[in-house]
Amino acid sequence: MKPKLYMDLSNESGQIAIGYEADADIVAFHFGFCIKLGSGIVMTERDFVRGSCERLGETGEIISYAAHYGNSRMALVLRLDLAQTGSYAEWSFRIDNRSDDPIEIASVDIGDGLLTRIGQQPSSAPWKALNIGLQSTDEHVGIETLTPNRQLYFDSVTMLHQTATGRNILIGCCTFERYFPHLLVQARDEDSCYINISNVMEHSILLPGESVATEKAILLVGGRDHDGLFSLYMDKVCREMNPTSKFRKPPTGWLSWYYYYGTVTEQDILDNVSGFKEYPDIRPEYIVIDAGWFLESGFGDWEANGKFPHGMKRLADEIAAAGYKPGLWFSPFLADAGSLMVREHPDWLLRKNGIPVAGMNPTGSDVLELHEKNKIKFVLDLTHPEVLVYLHRLFHRAVHEWGFKYIKLDFLVRSLFTDQGNHSSLIRDQVFFPGTTTAQAYRNAMRVIREAAGEDCYILGCAAPLFTSIGNLIDGNRMTPDITRRNYTPDQIRPTAWELVKMCSRTMAARYFLHGRAGFNDPDVLVVRGHEPEGITDEYMPTLDEARVWSGVVALSGGMLFYNDKLTTLEEDRRPLLNQLFPIGPGAAVPVDFFNTAVPAIWRLPVQRGADSWTVLGLFNWGETTKDIAVDLRELGFHEEEEAHGIELWSQAYVTGRDRLTAFQVPPRAMRFISLQAKGDRPHVIGTDMHFTQGWAEFEHVVWEDRTLTLKWNPDYTRRGTISIYVPAAFMADTIDSNAREASRSGQRLTVVPHPDDGGTLWVRFDKGSH
Repeated sequence: MKPKLYMDLSNESGQIAIGYEADADIVAFHFGFCIKLGSGIVMTERDFVRGSCERLGETGEIISYAAHYGNSRMALVLRLDLAQTGSYAEWSFRIDNRSDDPIEIASVDIGDGLLTRIGQQPSSAPWKALNIGLQSTDEHVGIETLTPNRQLYFDSVTMLHQTATGRNILIGCCTFERYFPHLLVQARDEDSCYINISNVMEHSILLPGESVATEKAILLVGGRDHDGLFSLYMDKVCREMNPTSKFRKPPTGWLSWYYYYGTVTEQDILDNVSGFKEYPDIRPEYIVIDAGWFLESGFGDWEANGKFPHGMKRLADEIAAAGYKPGLWFSPFLADAGSLMVREHPDWLLRKNGIPVAGMNPTGSDVLELHEKNKIKFVLDLTHPEVLVYLHRLFHRAVHEWGFKYIKLDFLVRSLFTDQGNHSSLIRDQVFFPGTTTAQAYRNAMRVIREAAGEDCYILGCAAPLFTSIGNLIDGNRMTPDITRRNYTPDQIRPTAWELVKMCSRTMAARYFLHGRAGFNDPDVLVVRGHEPEGITDEYMPTLDEARVWSGVVALSGGMLFYNDKLTTLEEDRRPLLNQLFPIGPGAAVPVDFFNTAVPAIWRLPVQRGADSWTVLGLFNWGETTKDIAVDLRELGFHEEEEAHGIELWSQAYVTGRDRLTAFQVPPRAMRFISLQAKGDRPHVIGTDMHFTQGWAEFEHVVWEDRTLTLKWNPDYTRRGTISIYVPAAFMADTIDSNAREASRSGQRLTVVPHPDDGGTLWVRFDKGSH
């Protein structure tokens, strides 16, 4: 049966039904709406008279409708679009004040009802749901199991997964320009869920004759392919939010924070600029100075402190002279209580009942430096004309006068929601600005920064709203909490280093689909050192296996690649990791077991080089005991009975499987990186030890012609290492000739070590006539 999407307004209560039929499966969302006024009055669809329903027209596959509701005070128009072949619906409400008095609107629930599945057989397993979080550094992100006795809060959007049938349903909002939408979700049974999609309207005042519109809600119904459903959703988000950036690939660089924290000095930066001389095959673009460079009076006083005696322009010039682009950290929307800014411009602070709003309170964050923990950080009034002028001048100076080409903007969420509530819950402490919504104030201030910095400056958002930041505002967004945290007191209660790795990996997996659509994903920096920094305690000393786990997540994120360790003191066994991740790979890997409530263990990255294609597979053992990890090759796109084979990166072991591939005896807290492709009937490259993609970064093209395998090196790739070539049985008796420095065969695997001056081309010839 061809899938069919329909709308039904026949319910006498005034509710709307959106239904999806495919084969013997029906999914329906029966919902109403709810308007909560500032006076405490609550009105649902039952308090309105439903009027006409118009079919507005048809554009391609989309049929548009308008349904009218009214009472003595308000008129509502529901605008709903149904996509027949895409299996999705979008809708929003416009509210008109038809009375003679102002109306204060606290919130509007734009979808309040029951999502139901009807199939030939009832489901026998619980629903699972994605919690994507609100902003970059949220910790409680990932997959949750729905239960009848617990209502869950989700920001922006969620994807529901029926374990028994494999069906995926995405529901939430697809626009984020005015409000911060959220959902409440609760399982009723195995075949139905209560869902509430709400827009907090921030007590907006609607004058007589005025109108206000909600954000757009969206419902998409799919099968087992969660990645395809996410892709369709992001198509809709991008169409509405119009993300634009001059940058076409994620940046690479080095960042000071997780080794030096706030102790960083001018000399530390210059030492690490020089340190890259020990890594000639790595050519990062940016050197970024994180927090610790500004005056100790705190946020707001953005002048160089005594640890940067020659000033920030001089340091930016020296970084540029060494061949890198300089970057700089700011927290632009907050000001420390003891700062010169607050003393000189108290009127720039946002106030509530006459009292400055504190975005971050004393001891409110374990990522602040010790001397900062005693300082309240006030929120600037982002609607104040002088504040907007100040922001423009600040970033115009940093970019166009000092010469910085990369700006990291941190703690942005604390100007929107304070640390006095959980911002991903109904008890969040939202910041309100005069005359506009919180989201609008934020987006306008970010536009001012973009205008001042210019299109050529890369802007990274950190602790930034995921969806409200989409547009020509930022170029990249952090996707995870901090990968390490400094200790300031003995026995400080905080996650262990391994818990942080798992937390960051879980968050990165949950947000993988944002990469390249909502800016570039930043998985946080690559920290692989096996020791603590000098004079600093952060308890981050991963084993080599644990360092490889975090390297695998960073690589498979497809996002920004920033190194962090003090380059000259990095252990010898960790140094290859830096090389094996550079350059950044071709995209974001898809977590195959996305709905794993712990951390996904199987990540798949499709790789294409000309006519050649293969899969890079990341297999993770997040547990505490050795285990085998098995993969259904059909889930990776291999045909039934097709034999796949490849090379494991770290061990360079040959692996093979038919229908299933098993990585045996994977140690705890470890991962395996495997290049995987179908066995062919001619010699072909199956792996290298140089780069995690095992052939994508290293070679511009690989050609088989006249019984010769010719590998053309990518001119931008300078590292040389071992190459593994598969030799089919039909070629086993051939004599092998090559311009390689070394070539040795073991069974059907030919291992080749290239000559450093091979002229940019490596060839291996299989001579049939000389045996």
